[in-house]
Amino acid sequence: MLSDARSGRPPIPVLLHAADPLSEAGARAQLADQKAIVLVDDRSHPGAVPLLVTGSADDEMVTRWGAGTTPKGPRAVLVTCRLRQSVLPNLVTRGIGAVVWRHDATGPRMARAVTAVARGEADMPADLVRALMDQISGLPQPAGRPSGTSALTAREVNILRRAAEGDETGEIADRLGYSERTIKRDLHELMKRLQLRTRAHAVAYAMRTGHL
Repeated sequence: MLSDARSGRPPIPVLLHAADPLSEAGARAQLADQKAIVLVDDRSHPGAVPLLVTGSADDEMVTRWGAGTTPKGPRAVLVTCRLRQSVLPNLVTRGIGAVVWRHDATGPRMARAVTAVARGEADMPADLVRALMDQISGLPQPAGRPSGTSALTAREVNILRRAAEGDETGEIADRLGYSERTIKRDLHELMKRLQLRTRAHAVAYAMRTGHL
């Protein structure tokens, strides 16, 4: 597999799922010159990030994909025109790690979402992050999750505050004066400790517990 000449890292394998042939052709054309990723056809390809392209998140293709995922399976990027906010928490639970509105789905934008998911990060439009916060605020907390203001450290609160503003990991590191590796480690440990799957979940938790 060829490496991305700019980063020295191998391109991220992407398994494309499209609701119709026209959507598939359009996605392939947009991604053709994106060196950071490579489209693969083998469903068993290790580490392949699913890229789901559809008109609606209620589409049967998305439902079928979600039903076949496991908690340890690869998270996916969803490109869609329509998404009912009420189904967003379920989509995240089923393994959607990034959402790109179809009118924004240029090659670079989709590649950025794939890269974020491959790094274990989330990439959601700001309006969906807010909707996810509202939806999650009404859900019961999983057993064993810490409660109260002692759950988060001051640094974790600062990190999540920047994440809530839409900052990427590198931007958070620059603003807070830490290395990007430190920020990634803190986010990973935070989400593991609180049993949260995504950064958006962590931001929602911080808001619900009065940290943000």
